[in-house]
Amino acid sequence: APPFCAAVIVPGTIAKKLKSSSPPGPAALFGQDGLGAFVTDKELSPCLDGWKSSLKRDDANNVGLALRWEAGLAGMEALSASGSSDEERSASITEWATAVTDMVNNEAFLDPWCVERSIVSIRVSKSGGNGGEWRSMSELRELYRWMSADVSGAVSDATAEEKEALSKPAYIGQPVDVSETHAIVRIALGAESLLSYLNDKDATLAEDRATVSKLAAIGKHFDTLKQSGL
Repeated sequence: APPFCAAVIVPGTIAKKLKSSSPPGPAALFGQDGLGAFVTDKELSPCLDGWKSSLKRDDANNVGLALRWEAGLAGMEALSASGSSDEERSASITEWATAVTDMVNNEAFLDPWCVERSIVSIRVSKSGGNGGEWRSMSELRELYRWMSADVSGAVSDATAEEKEALSKPAYIGQPVDVSETHAIVRIALGAESLLSYLNDKDATLAEDRATVSKLAAIGKHFDTLKQSGL
């Protein structure tokens, strides 16, 4: 499926209990500040029929979720048709995560804060050394925006290699506020990327190396980019 696409699989015994139980309270749980901001009655499993009246929205359709799962199903089908076994795919995910983690570890301004299967979560240093302060959620929102643009012209003192990295748009997972001391951004291996890795490891890792290089260059020149007004 696409990166960060997920579903909840409910065991049969729990599904039976949910089907025979009343919806939980309070009613605000299902409002626009709760579940209602994410799902409508149309996406619920039959075991949650009792919740449907609380989430009924005739004026809303979760088009984003439908499109994501169309892409997810296409990814699953492509992986199934790839000829690789579950064991081979799992080993490739581990191999990829190790390679990307090593790339991140080689950059002074980056730290692989958490690695969970196909997701490498990265925090960005303010000083480029061990310890010290890390970039906040608001700062990583700016970094996230710069990652998808050519920002090489804003950093006159960057090296040729850094300018090359800064010139290439790269796409990563949105920042997440995980601690009082720092937020993180993520590099993930989705179904499409896994297929690419199974077919051509070197080419896939070259793309990831370009992403890590741009993250590191932005981390190093963050203050200059901030002052540029981009």
